[in-house]
Amino acid sequence: MKKMTMILGFTVIILGITVVVVGIPYFQSSMEGKYEIPSFPQTIGSEGRYVLAAAYPLVHDLYPVYQTIPLGTTDAEVKRISNIAGVSTNTKKTEITSDIIEISDNSKETAADLTFYPNSGTYNYRIPEKYYPYSTNAQPDIPSDEDARSIATKYLSDRNLLPDDVHFERVSIGSQYGEYSPTSNIVYTLTKHVLFAKEIQGIAVYNAGITVTIGERGEVVGITNSVRELDPNPVRYVKIISPEEAYQRLLSNDLIMKPMSDDSNELVVKYISLGYWMEIPTRAQKYVLPVYAFSCISVRGDKEEQVMRYVSAVEPSEMQYFS
Repeated sequence: MKKMTMILGFTVIILGITVVVVGIPYFQSSMEGKYEIPSFPQTIGSEGRYVLAAAYPLVHDLYPVYQTIPLGTTDAEVKRISNIAGVSTNTKKTEITSDIIEISDNSKETAADLTFYPNSGTYNYRIPEKYYPYSTNAQPDIPSDEDARSIATKYLSDRNLLPDDVHFERVSIGSQYGEYSPTSNIVYTLTKHVLFAKEIQGIAVYNAGITVTIGERGEVVGITNSVRELDPNPVRYVKIISPEEAYQRLLSNDLIMKPMSDDSNELVVKYISLGYWMEIPTRAQKYVLPVYAFSCISVRGDKEEQVMRYVSAVEPSEMQYFS
């Protein structure tokens, strides 16, 4: 008897078919690969549940702060993005909340969905039938990583969606389908994600970038664009705290975004960097401020995974200018 599992994000359902989604788009600079947890003599220090196994980065005293550019009217922006994605605005349009607008275009042979976020001007485009996992008994014609990168780059460039400060980062697996039995283990790749990361003057912007999802025969079946438009001229330069002070904030759980749940026995800090913070698409954001990012290895029993923690880098006395 075959054992089947469907994994979508973190949900596991026992069915009779195995469908695995292993690549959910995200936009943060991260350390690739699997890390070994260091023995105590190799660490720089430890306190509580955190183990510091990373050098502090070299930083400047002052960093520029940037301001987002307000959007035009929502209707005009939705129409502009719909035209880029090739989605008709004359079909079903649903304003789920003031933060989310969804358009379903069933006018074509294959339906397409567009989700627009008025507070940020960002959006998701999907061809659900091809973007999400589906069953198959043969490997679809999925392009190589190099070809996927070329297809995604051309797609964005042709539509003026690839500004100079957004750069290719990597290609990853989007979704997979497989069947497992005691005698066989067959997995088919259904889509690939091509990720482009946002930078400001060479500094990473966390939670901001573009992911192009490539399906069979090189078709673009999805786009996630979380890049907000910014005024290139800084509104102010701010003093920042030191990396050592940032680590103390981490120990105090003074995080920008606290995890919904965290049962880690231990978090090993493997890399510390300075970047800019971008809010999630549904939230309005006026200023783009510097943050410290801690790339950690989370230990849960005998399992390890990479997690990110962020703390504000702005000197507290400077925050009065951004309230």
